[in-house]
Amino acid sequence: MKKLLPIIIALAAAIALIPGCGRQTDESSAYLAKLDSLIDKEDDFVRDKLLRISELHQKERNAISTTDRYLYATLLFDEYLTYNSDSAMKYIDRRIDIARASDNKEWENRSLINKIGLLAGTGLLREAEDIMNSVDTTGFSNDLMIEYYGQLIYLYSHLGNYTGGSKNDYYLKERVYKDSMMRIITPEHPDYLWYKSWDIIGTEKKDPSLIPALVEKVEASQLNTRQDAKRAYILAKLYENDNNRDGLLKYMAISAIADVRSANAEIASLEELARLLFSDGDGDIDRAYRYVNYSLNKAISYPNRVRAVGITNILDAVNKAHQERTRHEQKRTRSSLTLVCILAIILICAVVTIIVQNRRLSRQGSRLDKANKSLNANIAELSTAQKQLSDVNARLQKLNADLKQKNEELNEANYVKEEYIGYIFTICSNYIRKLEELRRSIHVKAVTKKYKEIIEETDSTDMTRDELKDFYRSFDTVFLHIYPDFVSDFNSLLQDDKHITPKEGELLNTELRIYALVRLGITDSIKIAEFLHCSPQTVYNNRFRVRNKALVPKKNFAEAVRTLGKFMERPS
Repeated sequence: MKKLLPIIIALAAAIALIPGCGRQTDESSAYLAKLDSLIDKEDDFVRDKLLRISELHQKERNAISTTDRYLYATLLFDEYLTYNSDSAMKYIDRRIDIARASDNKEWENRSLINKIGLLAGTGLLREAEDIMNSVDTTGFSNDLMIEYYGQLIYLYSHLGNYTGGSKNDYYLKERVYKDSMMRIITPEHPDYLWYKSWDIIGTEKKDPSLIPALVEKVEASQLNTRQDAKRAYILAKLYENDNNRDGLLKYMAISAIADVRSANAEIASLEELARLLFSDGDGDIDRAYRYVNYSLNKAISYPNRVRAVGITNILDAVNKAHQERTRHEQKRTRSSLTLVCILAIILICAVVTIIVQNRRLSRQGSRLDKANKSLNANIAELSTAQKQLSDVNARLQKLNADLKQKNEELNEANYVKEEYIGYIFTICSNYIRKLEELRRSIHVKAVTKKYKEIIEETDSTDMTRDELKDFYRSFDTVFLHIYPDFVSDFNSLLQDDKHITPKEGELLNTELRIYALVRLGITDSIKIAEFLHCSPQTVYNNRFRVRNKALVPKKNFAEAVRTLGKFMERPS
């Protein structure tokens, strides 16, 4: 009996802790794990970034010529561009001042174009549009026009996203500038694959050479620059455009790896990755929560107002999903613990009953031993005291009658013990079988992702109610098998108009069941309540009500019940 209890508890715990499963492939899982480890080392990458910036500051202070000053202002702007927008704004303004002071129109135009992208990236879209309208493109070189068109595409994409809708005027302007870009950019340009990819994404256009070319560049890169991150990002978007989820997840993770290594605070890949993990059915809510928090902190520190608002919406959805999952897990755990508690109570009752029966048998055996010793003493006295023959014979007959009664009681107790031990082990076996069936059912539904059916199955209270009915029915059957006349004998102790009769389909009702336990020797109301799964007050009220119907004195009623029900002899 003791060996069964930990096994049953282990089975119930296994049911309660069925794990969820994700849809990541081994390859994408490996990149996600690598990304997690790099996020933990974020401070190291930031330190390297600040070291490079510090070296550039030192060189800038030592710069004498206008060209050198413009060069170091450009290098510092590039370093700050994706790390700190305020510092980037400072150095782009310094570049504009240097260009205007030296009357270098190309420097000024290039700096103004860069400032458009910076303002758009920080959410200052109207300011960016004002500068764009002030730029005179007359005499622009081909490279400068490419950079100009690129910033306009970036600006109108943000304006369209901010305005909302899939076909607003800003998206139409973005499309116009994409077409303009593709008319002047050549395959030799470093950003050709980037703009060519954006040109076909969301359209019916096809270019089978793009993905292989980008894969080759990404695989050959060190994944530690913003350019590496952009190539992996656009490659992921191409896979998304082709409905290739594995490629999307893999290269979005690679893009995020490059962004984290380059200490990029203007990080779009990690936000996209969090959205994908949360909305694509993987159930990887913890990882999505971590990524979206990281992105939000970066957007706030950069700062990027538009991105921060978008990330906040995702964060709210992830928080709600996390809370909902926690509630489901708690409900499943409570159901499993309820099953375990029921089994534990049944086992405890069985053990207590066996212990009580063993102690009763021990006391009866002790009394029987004393009676045998007394009989032997009387037989010895009979041989030595002939004149006391009549008295000894009378005493002997009395002792024999007592012995017969004790033997009958012992036989009855043994039979009751055997019947109820078998009954208890049958119940235990049935519950183990049902637990196994429940475990298999939940396992099958978990594998097939029928989570709703699992929740409905484990959340139902019908199981406990049905099992309790089966428990009562089994108890009634075994008891009436041992004492078939118990109901009629019990009613003989009551007033004629107060007889207790079970309803149709019942063997015993609650009142009869309480006094059936009294007949078996369990007289304590608390123990009876535990056995019948009801409150002690309910047991007390039922006993009090029945005693009021009795023909015999109330104080003797329980003892009278103990003598009821002719014991049915076991078959020979």
